[in-house]
Amino acid sequence: MRVPVNLITGFLGVGKTTAIRHLLAGKPADQYWAVLVNEFGEVGIDGATLSAAADGLQVVEVPGGCICCTTSPMLRVNLVRLLRARRPDRLLIEPSGLGHPAGILDTLRDPQLGLAPKATLTLVDPRHLDDPRYTNHEVWRDQIQLADVLVANKCDRADAEQIDRFLRLAQHQFPPKLACHTTSQGRFDRALLDLDPAPGRAPEFVDAHAAWQPLLPRRKVQPETSSDSAWRRENRGIDNISCGWVFAPDVRFDAEALAQRFMTLASDPTLGLQRLQRGKGVFHTDHGWLLFDWVGGEVSAVEIAYRRDSRVELIIAGSTAPDWRVFEETLLACRIADRTDAS
Repeated sequence: MRVPVNLITGFLGVGKTTAIRHLLAGKPADQYWAVLVNEFGEVGIDGATLSAAADGLQVVEVPGGCICCTTSPMLRVNLVRLLRARRPDRLLIEPSGLGHPAGILDTLRDPQLGLAPKATLTLVDPRHLDDPRYTNHEVWRDQIQLADVLVANKCDRADAEQIDRFLRLAQHQFPPKLACHTTSQGRFDRALLDLDPAPGRAPEFVDAHAAWQPLLPRRKVQPETSSDSAWRRENRGIDNISCGWVFAPDVRFDAEALAQRFMTLASDPTLGLQRLQRGKGVFHTDHGWLLFDWVGGEVSAVEIAYRRDSRVELIIAGSTAPDWRVFEETLLACRIADRTDAS
């Protein structure tokens, strides 16, 4: 039985430890939980405060740096020790507020560890959305990108405009979040921990992409189709049609092949995408996780901290859909496994 594990991330001072204390206080009495907490300083404080939060609890500290960078070998060492001592019913991991959590999630997906990664929760102080010291900080942006669930904490100290700005930020994320929550004192529904980031469900596209997707209210949603490796879903609005694909996180793509594909999305007549309005996708590639963006014939590709799945969506003008299978076949041909199997 794999152990459910959640990352609880967020920048310094956002209230991660307080949130975990509330989760621990409300955990089922018959369950044994473990917490792995990492602090940037050499002297761990958070672990001491968590240890008294509940019975049936084990707290492991990794002080002196970030478990996703300078002390990264210690993450695996401590995980192995923790799981061998007594397998918990749930594991919570609180990285340092200064750490990039993407590397942690990569480690947790190692099948040899016997873990089942559940939703990654990122706490955000909505007041920070007014402060470029946060919004321009790479770690702050990475934590938001990586999140499956965004939680605005300390809303009792924020004004209505700041909270509304957070909600717009959450709604306009690509790829979309599983959930968004506003709270104070780190209190939120424990059920958020059980949200499953695996793409074994129909992908939701339209509502999460309001910032860049020019669709009016939906007239019709086509039934989802799926294969062994991907979900596909088509949405129709007034004078626009979108189609999206979602792949499991272990499916890897050739970054160069994807770049070539994106550069010819609208110019390759065989694809039937001459009416393309927008294309966007995040992929697990041989060069890490990359976000590709097509707009007005211009293509960009940047690194992204997101880790939940690979996905892409295209939006075309008009009411007649192209044969999406043509693009799908060229996309599948970019998978590294396909090239390996063919060689």
